[in-house]
Amino acid sequence: MQLIKTADLDPSKNYIFGFHPHGVLVAGAFTNFCTEATGFPDLYPGLTSYLLMLPLWFRAPFFRDYIMSGGLIPSDKESAAYLLRQKKGGTALVIAVGGAPESLDARPGAFTLLLKNRKGFIRLAIENGAHLVPIFSFGENELFDQVENPKGSLLRSLQEKLQKVMGVALPLFHARGVFQYSFGLIPYRKPINTVG
Repeated sequence: MQLIKTADLDPSKNYIFGFHPHGVLVAGAFTNFCTEATGFPDLYPGLTSYLLMLPLWFRAPFFRDYIMSGGLIPSDKESAAYLLRQKKGGTALVIAVGGAPESLDARPGAFTLLLKNRKGFIRLAIENGAHLVPIFSFGENELFDQVENPKGSLLRSLQEKLQKVMGVALPLFHARGVFQYSFGLIPYRKPINTVG
């Protein structure tokens, strides 16, 4: 996994990083911006990153504390605006723009991005004076295979209905196992190059 810096960012300003693609589990965004594995603090000194995640996950006891310790915050407007209103600057909110619905189309060799009707993050940036930074993670969709679920299929219809009811997309994904490469939930060994 590699984070490739294309420009210096002023730590006295606040930013919204528009992350693409969502992938199945947003592994690139989590590893690059919630850990120090790829050197984010060294590449962007003075910036603190926060990855936005569905508010549903913050209702689970203990898991909530675990994800918050990694720099994740609920993906509601109030939480994001609170951080962006900090006058000292140095805040970088990471938003997977396509959101959970985009995960239903994440599969090797595909780059299906959901951008239509996804303009709330732009409004948030304008209202709070934040700068927009596009981020693209090459290889994000290569980590997991997914059961075929073309639009209009019974599986896809069920996934979309569950998403409306539960608020979370449920892709049926698989990859490799611990001791074999044919089936399991461990991601394939593929490089992810995140450019921003």
